[in-house]
Amino acid sequence: MTLLPLSLLVTLLAGAFSGAQAASVPIVLYPPDLTLSSQPVIPLHAIRKEGQSPIRVTVNGKPIGTMNGASIQKGEAPLVPGLNRLNIGGKPVRVYYRAGSPGGQLAIKEGKGRPPMVFRSYYLHPAMEEGCGSCHVEEGGKLRRKDQKTACYGCHDDFGKGGKQGVFLHEPVAAGECTSCHDPHFSALSKLQKSGKGCMECHDAPSGKGIVHAPVRSGQCTGCHDPHAGVAPKQLVRIGNSLCTKCHENFHGVHRSAIARGTMTKLPPDVLRDGNDLSCLACHLPHQSANERLLVKSAPELCHGCHPVR
Repeated sequence: MTLLPLSLLVTLLAGAFSGAQAASVPIVLYPPDLTLSSQPVIPLHAIRKEGQSPIRVTVNGKPIGTMNGASIQKGEAPLVPGLNRLNIGGKPVRVYYRAGSPGGQLAIKEGKGRPPMVFRSYYLHPAMEEGCGSCHVEEGGKLRRKDQKTACYGCHDDFGKGGKQGVFLHEPVAAGECTSCHDPHFSALSKLQKSGKGCMECHDAPSGKGIVHAPVRSGQCTGCHDPHAGVAPKQLVRIGNSLCTKCHENFHGVHRSAIARGTMTKLPPDVLRDGNDLSCLACHLPHQSANERLLVKSAPELCHGCHPVR
């Protein structure tokens, strides 16, 4: 039998021990490292990759107990004002507690030549408190996602059939692709948005050339469009001209009626209408135009479409 040198044996045992420790470190779902908290107690959510023993938690080196659950565990940790160093089953997480209103971020200088630590606050999906089972199915200690429509509509209205009046669905909503816009766990943005780009993540921003409608320029897409379901095509929040007159109360009275009067007017058969009224879109574009007042054509060409030159 060959004996190993003591120094080599110690090295091998240390490597095996550190490897076992690394393998047992849980997946921390929340909070992420460098979290800014406005509350003195922060919720904890983690998944143990191996076994079902309770995950031990320390705050600033002081044991505060264990988390509850089998492979999927949750708990909470008390915080002191300022920087808190959490250890969740071997996973280090830094949390800064600052009492006050939630939101925003905080930068802490670390020293000359070193970048600051930037702490961010997060919105936590309330479903996390209900447990992973509301969105996932656990099989053999592993989580499998439920169908998104099944999972999300379990708590949120079914936008196609539920309490919302609108039946014109945003394409990702109709397809059940909620996580294309929302993070299912937590986000630094309100409504659990995944991207600060908002609608412009998928839709093209205005080119900047010509005249841009003020709400479009300021990114207020939801002033006209519901991100989930609307009462009119394009998920519009109002029907017909009532959408425009919500903001533009003093409309063109002379041009409102679609009933031609006199011999100076001859409306083309394809002119856009809103009942007995001309549609605002008969003359104006909703987002951007190369012409003043968002006109679809420049004057007098636009005018001659309904008022032919004799």
